[in-house]
Amino acid sequence: MPASVAFAQNQPSRALLENDQIRVRELRLAPGAKQPAEARPNTFLYALTDGSLVFTPPGRTAYELTFKAGEALWIPSQETATANEGDKEVRALVVEIRGRPPAAAAKKGRPSKAGKKSSKKGGATKK
Repeated sequence: MPASVAFAQNQPSRALLENDQIRVRELRLAPGAKQPAEARPNTFLYALTDGSLVFTPPGRTAYELTFKAGEALWIPSQETATANEGDKEVRALVVEIRGRPPAAAAKKGRPSKAGKKSSKKGGATKK
């Protein structure tokens, strides 16, 4: 069995980065592989291979999403099962958007806007 197929059967994704706001993983689904239904946040998917995935939201009609390698897709937040019903392994970079940082943290790390002058002590004032 090829290593990529064994990886897909035993572990469909590999975490690349994870924190409170985002989870980035490499997804590998072998032909016939399925993931159980679970709530998924807003997701950016970057296809590493041509392929298609079948999404089955509980109590709703399943739908297929087909893509080409190099294509970027947005998948809105939803609860769904996922399956590769094709005959080729599907590989993708998956970026799940978990949430926004608290307002205080966002202000602290925010870069200043270009073209605006500082109104802090000792600095120039806005006109």
